[in-house]
Amino acid sequence: MKKTILLISLLGLSLSTWAFDFEVNGIYYDIISSISPYKVAVTVETNNANSYSGDVTIPLSVTYNSINYSVTRIESYAFASSSGLTSVTIPSSVTSIKAWAFMSCYELSTLVIPSSVDSIGDGAFWGCIKIANIAIPASVKKIGSYVFFGCKLLTQINADAANNYYSSVDGILYNKDKSTLLVYPAGKPETTYTISTSVDTIGDMAFSNCQNLYSITIPTSVVYITGHAFTQCNSLTSMYIPASVTFFNNNPFYDCAGMTAVTVDPANIDNESVDGVLFNKELTTIIYYPPAKVGSSYVIPSTVDYVRSSAFMNCLNLTSVTIPESVKTIRSGMFMGCTNMTSINAYPTVPVDLTSTNSDSNDVFKGINTTTCVLHVPIGSKNLYAAAFQWMDFTNIVEGFSSGLTYSTASNLQVNVQEGVIQVSGGISGKKLEVYTLLGKLIYSQKIDATFISFRLPTHGIYVLQIGTENVKLVY
Repeated sequence: MKKTILLISLLGLSLSTWAFDFEVNGIYYDIISSISPYKVAVTVETNNANSYSGDVTIPLSVTYNSINYSVTRIESYAFASSSGLTSVTIPSSVTSIKAWAFMSCYELSTLVIPSSVDSIGDGAFWGCIKIANIAIPASVKKIGSYVFFGCKLLTQINADAANNYYSSVDGILYNKDKSTLLVYPAGKPETTYTISTSVDTIGDMAFSNCQNLYSITIPTSVVYITGHAFTQCNSLTSMYIPASVTFFNNNPFYDCAGMTAVTVDPANIDNESVDGVLFNKELTTIIYYPPAKVGSSYVIPSTVDYVRSSAFMNCLNLTSVTIPESVKTIRSGMFMGCTNMTSINAYPTVPVDLTSTNSDSNDVFKGINTTTCVLHVPIGSKNLYAAAFQWMDFTNIVEGFSSGLTYSTASNLQVNVQEGVIQVSGGISGKKLEVYTLLGKLIYSQKIDATFISFRLPTHGIYVLQIGTENVKLVY
């Protein structure tokens, strides 16, 4: 339930207060049209408190004050959170089911959408955990987002073959020409799935809550991965992104607790992965840090100036993160749920603006214990951080930095310094070399295409040289 509330919050939903116009036989109605033809919508009981239970049959029409009204709509939240509701019969007079109409009806197992319905709103069946199958009639022209999120027993979504807008194969919902995969039912028992080569777009939350899937293969036909496509696919541990994928408009692996790595085809011209972390190609934007990735500390590369929403969400292994001076923009929920974080090194002299405007930077540190986690900032910047929105929540702000890096003797690496030239060899081809100060600041980075390389650093000192998972002390 906590994750459902969190997702509702992130999606910016608000439950307003309704007052119904009248009630007949335990069903509440709003008058849509008070002139002929007279129409009403099934609506919410007062203050969003719905008490529907058992089997409910919505009538074709209802009489109130001697006027006969046709029931043409199921209003937003009309049956939401009716915990005892088991089935609903919808009449053929209804043409639309509005957003969140049956949200969190946990006992609802039977619902037939009549052939009169032409639209189904966002989240209409969100959290209906007992629904096993849904039939989409030919009349439906529009299906909103998140409609079947949390329907964990849902195995089949079958679109009528005569529908001009939607189609289905093996219970999976697509647009008509099958170029967009819209919903993979969360209850399907298969543990692996290969997306059809007809697909060029994976829809928002298309695989949400698919706990049974351990492996998803994305074909080279896919160009767009939209929204939180793989939200809460907790059995996934890794994902391969082919060269064809050009677009992520959000964190595609939102709240995938088991993810350890994302690998991007080197030929991809828009995206890049470095040690399992997902970036744009230029490494200026960090898109996703897998929450189950091995390692307790992470230094964001100094090429990064933009951090996507929820990039480090629920990274329970992380205890220390370094934010380089290059970072100018941080979006909402950056470290949300990182409950084991004990140290953050923030190198920007002026705090990154985390003022919540249009939800762009909400809850950046939510879940971090800001009374025990130490925020390290540049000398002279403590007062700025102590006064800045969200940064001020840290009660222990220290000027000066602690290193998030450790170093050890690595048997595979040979590092020598001769006449100011650093020479490195030993199983390094195809990897990336990075050099950090003992304070965790990246000062040098290079992809390695040979078995031996040499380079210089601008300043002599003691550093940490990192190649892959190996760190060694470098005295230069």
